[in-house]
Amino acid sequence: MGWGQVKDMSRRIKKSGGQAQSTRAMTRPVGWMLGVGFLAAALSQANVQVVNRRTVMTNALEKGRYEIEDDLMARRGSIFSSDGMIMAQNQDVYRFQLFYDRLPKSPGFFAELSLATGISVDDLRRPAMLGEKKRAWKSPIVGSEAKAVRSLMRRWNADGVSLEKVLVRSYPLGWTASGIVGLVRADKAINGLEKSLDSAMGGQDGEVRGFIDRTGAFMAVEDHDLQKLVQGKDVTLTIDSILQNEASLAVRHAVESNNAESGAAVAIDPKTGDILAMANFPTFDPEGTIHDNEDMNVAYRALFEPGSTFKVMTLAKTLDMGGYGQRDRMQCGGSITVPGKTIRCSHGAHGDIDWEKAIAESCNVAASRWAQKIGTAEMRQFVTDLGLLEKPNLGLPWEMAGRHNENDPAKAMQLANNGFGQAMNATPIALASAYSSLANGGVRMEPRLLAKVGDRETPVKEAGRIFSIETSEYVRELMIATIEKDFGTGKGLRISGYQLAGKTGTAQKLQGGRMVGYVSNFVGMVPAHDPKAVILVMINDPKGGSYYGGSVAGPVFARLAKTVIRRYGIAPDSERIPRGPKLPVEISAGDGR
Repeated sequence: MGWGQVKDMSRRIKKSGGQAQSTRAMTRPVGWMLGVGFLAAALSQANVQVVNRRTVMTNALEKGRYEIEDDLMARRGSIFSSDGMIMAQNQDVYRFQLFYDRLPKSPGFFAELSLATGISVDDLRRPAMLGEKKRAWKSPIVGSEAKAVRSLMRRWNADGVSLEKVLVRSYPLGWTASGIVGLVRADKAINGLEKSLDSAMGGQDGEVRGFIDRTGAFMAVEDHDLQKLVQGKDVTLTIDSILQNEASLAVRHAVESNNAESGAAVAIDPKTGDILAMANFPTFDPEGTIHDNEDMNVAYRALFEPGSTFKVMTLAKTLDMGGYGQRDRMQCGGSITVPGKTIRCSHGAHGDIDWEKAIAESCNVAASRWAQKIGTAEMRQFVTDLGLLEKPNLGLPWEMAGRHNENDPAKAMQLANNGFGQAMNATPIALASAYSSLANGGVRMEPRLLAKVGDRETPVKEAGRIFSIETSEYVRELMIATIEKDFGTGKGLRISGYQLAGKTGTAQKLQGGRMVGYVSNFVGMVPAHDPKAVILVMINDPKGGSYYGGSVAGPVFARLAKTVIRRYGIAPDSERIPRGPKLPVEISAGDGR
């Protein structure tokens, strides 16, 4: 479990009108001591009777009651997924210690103690056999185990068992959500939402003052000079725990099986901007003791070139601007020359192509020409409107904004590269948000991770219209061919009974102007029509042989698409035959320039 620092109660007990005395140094009647015990229980629940201070002070001086001051520890808020699963919570556990000279010697006692605690009989008895007087176990026991131990202590009259109640922070989803939730260690918020929402979830410790008499009765005094107790706020996320778990497992498998450096997967509801899953690997286990990767949050802190997945955005923009029409075609001879560079298609010349084939076969020449129609200034504004150059404002610490080199002296080359997702960088979460506009009739919604903090709900917000409805629907139809047509680069990702829309991407990693590896991408929609989720997968620097987006990142998308279909009960499409783009019957050839 993730241990949090235990705050000691700074109780101060004194005779009314007298000097403060240590509770350990004082010897009082049994009733008074029981009262202290009752007080501790009352304070732990912050549920005390409050009366008028002046009256109590007067009565206390007359009747010799004892004044008590105590600190009240605020409860730290819990974190919940959208489906009600606990992602982080405070939990009462018990430190367990045995004093062997005060324990029964019967084997039956140790057998019952083993059943209660889950600790083997041999481990329980070994310290005594080695001559140890006492032994404390590092791993705490939980409430149900402690209850069984107390029952055992009464039945065996065993006062050599010590149970000390402590507070820990537990993370039921473990490493699969640690990149989002973060970690509290030694009462300090380290990262994730635990850090960014530390003030809201931590609350504010309070103070209480009152009196306890010889009968054990306690009355709290209302005193406005004392600090008021404010409990921490609970937080509800948009994350679906089932999808989050599956995304984490899928990304981990892809990273490990492809010998990659890292990976991420993001699933967004395009209609609301709600983040359904945001997985990273490698990451850290908040329940463990070593957290080597606790600062690695690829999904919202790492910048990558989007690569060929961006081609669908470039086409949509040039169509809306009128640079090309839906009916146009062009010739791809396998390369295009711009000032300073020759841009080539990875698989050679595509010949005479329409836009469906240009997207499905991922033509660099077509994407460069689309970008040239957009222009440098408009491309910069387009990238800005997509949200790629701003922080996503998820409520997480250290979020990153994307980059676009506006002042590149080789602007013609940069513009051509922009067409197929190079010479720009963005986080996976920002890219997923941008692509979701194509699945939502051209409107991008602001990404939302925090559904509610305390009683305050985070509103769903529209970021703005990026594309026309007609263009967004048309490009989405083109993306179906990537998966559904035999010439598509994602043809191996089909799911029987469902049409999916997608785009593969493979971007080069440059360091000092030299290529040092690849980034494999896939973005897709589930299902293609009326999408429930837009899923983006990024696998960084695969070294397992293949580095293409369709074969490295694509299987992660397919696995998550199946989970989305099952999770949300999406009915199969009425027909399986790919319909293709909604083009006019007569096709007119454009000049391709």
